[in-house]
Amino acid sequence: VYLAVVLIVGVIAYRQTHTQEGFILGGRKLGPWVIAFSERASGESAWLLIGLPGAAYALGFLELWAAIGCCTGILFSWTVIAKRLREEVGRTNSLTLPDYFQQRFPETRGAIRVCASLIITFFFTFYVAAQFNGAGKVLDTTFGDFMLSLQETFADGGLLLETTTIGMLIGAIIVLFYTAMGGFVAVAWTDVAQGLIMIFTCV
Repeated sequence: VYLAVVLIVGVIAYRQTHTQEGFILGGRKLGPWVIAFSERASGESAWLLIGLPGAAYALGFLELWAAIGCCTGILFSWTVIAKRLREEVGRTNSLTLPDYFQQRFPETRGAIRVCASLIITFFFTFYVAAQFNGAGKVLDTTFGDFMLSLQETFADGGLLLETTTIGMLIGAIIVLFYTAMGGFVAVAWTDVAQGLIMIFTCV
């Protein structure tokens, strides 16, 4: 049901997204609660629900410091950085952080934009890989028998895949679909749903 809902959100968002700014930033019209949920659901995701409990199980109360450090960093980001950064990117009409850096420091002749893009690409490669890995594990654990039947179907076609890999592919296809369809609006609203589920699960 949840996967069906996020696909529907993607289709609805697609009908409301008509410009590049709308696709990348939701037309700068999403409210603070939607943005807050989206930022945290994206920032925590598989780490909060799979990684942190696993680390706590392995290390015990020592892992409490990870939670304290994470919450402190988030609070600092929201209270010190976020508002000023939002005002600055609005003033410069930037669509991305590399865009903003280039406009803020024009004397770099675009080198800072390239550097920022490379840093973001490098770290997000590992981040996205971890999310797909988490999605694969969750789908495999939740729908074990169904995943096994898919594995047999693929094997009959000569393609040998682990059930976790099949789950990763299913997760990737769904995420790519709603992101490509509705851009940031679809991502933000599906993150609201994910954030509410994450709060309920954590409590």
